[in-house]
Amino acid sequence: MTREHPTADSTRTARSWPLYGAAFATALSLGICWTAMPFVLTAIGGAETHVGYALAGNSLAYMAALLITGSWLGHLDVRRATRLATIVALVAAAAMVAAVFGAGRQGEVAGPAWIWMIIAAGGFGGAAMALFWPFLMSWVSARYEGVRLNRRLGRYNGSWSSGALVGPIIGAWLVERNPLWPMVAAVGCFALSLLLLVLARNNTGHTGEDGPSGAPPEPIHDPRALIAYRWMSRVALFCAWASQAIVRSQFALLFVALGYSEAQFGIYYAVFALCNFLSLTAAGRWAFWHFRLAPLLAGQMVLMVALLMMIYGRTLGVFVVSAIVLGLPFGFAYSSHLYYGVSASRNRSTRMVIHEIVISVGVITGAGTGGHLARHVGPYAPYWFAVALIGLGLVVQLAIYFACRTRFPRPEAG
Repeated sequence: MTREHPTADSTRTARSWPLYGAAFATALSLGICWTAMPFVLTAIGGAETHVGYALAGNSLAYMAALLITGSWLGHLDVRRATRLATIVALVAAAAMVAAVFGAGRQGEVAGPAWIWMIIAAGGFGGAAMALFWPFLMSWVSARYEGVRLNRRLGRYNGSWSSGALVGPIIGAWLVERNPLWPMVAAVGCFALSLLLLVLARNNTGHTGEDGPSGAPPEPIHDPRALIAYRWMSRVALFCAWASQAIVRSQFALLFVALGYSEAQFGIYYAVFALCNFLSLTAAGRWAFWHFRLAPLLAGQMVLMVALLMMIYGRTLGVFVVSAIVLGLPFGFAYSSHLYYGVSASRNRSTRMVIHEIVISVGVITGAGTGGHLARHVGPYAPYWFAVALIGLGLVVQLAIYFACRTRFPRPEAG
């Protein structure tokens, strides 16, 4: 009897490899496409505002679709939802290929229609992802709680973040040679993701249900503390993604304006992605941070340090260190909200939708506001905006923490 549990777990892990592969391939596609996007748009005549609109439009469409998914489509079968999403995203990426190719054929006289076609296709693909990430995360995490849930999410986070690690390097390398090649590569990666989803097996039953994971369930923390940490991690996640959106859209242009190449920006972003991967993997491996305030607050402060390094830094070495400093708390913010968000929840598809909505709001805020500030105020204004946003986030987190302790004080021992 004692050997049945690990055997069942290993069987489920073996059956899950196509899911982890699909997460890797999709993240790889998005990493290639959106790292190259600022350079692709400027190559066909786009301005800083178009760069901001592209990323913000992608996230806005994603968030709008998430609201529909969470309200009406949570009952969909995970296999059908993820396959449909990948097909639509593949078509959107193909439309981007057509737009870049068309603009290249027209040369210097290329009109704004091609730019807006790319922005529209990005929004179309973003909306499709509302049927991909929440359902894939629900598929991976179904029937797990406690430490096992944390480790399961750690494997999933390691899969997509490794794709996000490789994608920027490939995207920056390809866009230096031709703006068309990153878009073509994105199409190929989506095709691979679709193939892996076809191979995947659905053995979870309804994704919103909890079931036995092969071991007795672990004790759940105080529900009132769970609510507080869920909201504090939500603030951290928003601040992290707003900052990252500014870095991904506007810092790419500033980086090149300072005399560095697109390929060097790919290396910069790969360092960030590597540290994000390591942070996600470590958070999924160890659970010492569960229900502790200090790691959440420390992560916010480290994010602020990274942004200040971008503002005052001028050398490549300083920027590389800022990528390290940015990547570690970014990964932790993602892991912490993912864990607190789905813990003790029976309807995990809805929880995953909320997780993705917070990310989308952060990206829209960072990319949209960052593009406007860079265009009309100055090249460093977006980073000061992010610093102020993180400072406000720290205040909100402390307010939530002390409000919870005041309203629901811990009972004294004995």
